Amino acid sequence: MTRRPAHHSESAGQDLLFDDDLTDRVLRDARDPGYVLVGLAERVHTRAIGTRAAEFAIPTRPDEAATVHHLLAAGRLVPGARIPVQLDGRPEPEQATLVDVAATATTGPAPGDRVLVHVDVVRPGHGLVTCGAADFSGSIVRQDGTYLVETEHGDVIGRARSYRAGAERLARHHGFRADPVEIEHEHEVYG
Repeated sequence: MTRRPAHHSESAGQDLLFDDDLTDRVLRDARDPGYVLVGLAERVHTRAIGTRAAEFAIPTRPDEAATVHHLLAAGRLVPGARIPVQLDGRPEPEQATLVDVAATATTGPAPGDRVLVHVDVVRPGHGLVTCGAADFSGSIVRQDGTYLVETEHGDVIGRARSYRAGAERLARHHGFRADPVEIEHEHEVYG
């Protein structure tokens, strides 16, 4: 009898670790019904659906369990408190570790923060305002010697004496401070 060389094989669910749909579902299910890690091997179980506070735990599929462990290693899920859970067929509860979704840092600025605001003067007397960080936009239009400041929906929120003052007014309208304001004039010949 000759031995064949052992081939590298992926563990169950290994090929699905980066499947976006599965990752999204695991992160959603981590909130409700929730996951627990059971025993020294940290076998992944899920709580009974709709009963996050219940003490019953059900084994998960291998691909789901692998994704939970991957997200724990990546810091997107974190181990939580220890609780007793009842597993199918066992008379006594077993200790398990809750799995929680990691608190994510806010990516956007908080109200009152300073934000970079761009004013792109596309033609004389007309500037387009954008603020990617705070996700707002609008326009500044010269009229009768001053500038009308409008939101992205076309609502006029007031007047300003310059593009800079208009950008500051629009930022205040959205709860932010425009600092710095960058103004860029198109170099096109208007005719």
